[in-house]
Amino acid sequence: MDGLALTAIAVAFYIAWNIGSNDSANAMGTAVGAGILSFRQATLTIAIFVLMGAYMRGYKVMKTVGEGIVPSGFLTMEMAVIALLAAGVWVTIATVKGLPVSTTQAIVGGVIGVGLAASAPVNWYTLLKIASAWVVSPVLSGILAIILFRFYSWAISRIKSVSTIETLYKALAVLGGSYMAFNFGTNEVANASGPLVGAGFMEPKVAGIFGAIALSIGALTFSYAVMHTVGKKITALGPVSAFAAQFGSAIAVSLANFFGLPVSSSQSIVGGVVGVGLLAGEGVERSVIRDIIFGWVATPLTAIVISLVIFKAFSLVGLV
Repeated sequence: MDGLALTAIAVAFYIAWNIGSNDSANAMGTAVGAGILSFRQATLTIAIFVLMGAYMRGYKVMKTVGEGIVPSGFLTMEMAVIALLAAGVWVTIATVKGLPVSTTQAIVGGVIGVGLAASAPVNWYTLLKIASAWVVSPVLSGILAIILFRFYSWAISRIKSVSTIETLYKALAVLGGSYMAFNFGTNEVANASGPLVGAGFMEPKVAGIFGAIALSIGALTFSYAVMHTVGKKITALGPVSAFAAQFGSAIAVSLANFFGLPVSSSQSIVGGVVGVGLLAGEGVERSVIRDIIFGWVATPLTAIVISLVIFKAFSLVGLV
């Protein structure tokens, strides 16, 4: 195995680790914040269902990320490494700050930047569809979360046994988080492995397993700060509101998976949390939402700039 291949593997592991450390909060942050699952229980559940999702359904979004933005045949191994590295640098910075930014946007921005730098054709129609999904997904998540919250609040209010309610709360938390983690594997893992698949370096299922393992390590080692942000700082969550936010965002991501669109689970879960927080009358911490929205806007633009800079630096030393 040559040096370029080793570099590609290392950078792909780095970005998948970043996804796990930042975006795993989207699968289990609300359950941890509501005190239903411990951090270790949550990360173990994430690892199992992310691996299942990546192996079984990750190929659709991998194809979009790896071949839909810069057409197949134009994305080289060197370009894939640069795109992943640019995204990873920005997501690491955001993770240290505790901001649940969109890794999807970082990867897409990295691919756009390297495509522009190499004068490769960029499929702007595909990018328009992806950007539209970014706008729709948090809104849809919020609406679905509100509907689910109303329904389950009504259903649980008719249960008289306290022990039954407590058992149901835990089951809902595990179900919602597991469903989100499965979709997380089908969508987010593609952000780490899609460029490598597009460059012809890995087969989709091999890339999915590799990305899921690296992502799980990131969730276990470095995700606590962002889980705290999603589960505690945005708004106070009870068991029903936590489940509604999780399940509403998971349905929205599932719809995106069906069309092969790499949406942001960060945006989806925050949309769900905001929706149920407002409906439940808990209020929403505006300063946190403001910081998160800033991250959403800054992420693709910053990734494009970082990608251009890295490509230029590599060109000067003859690496591309």
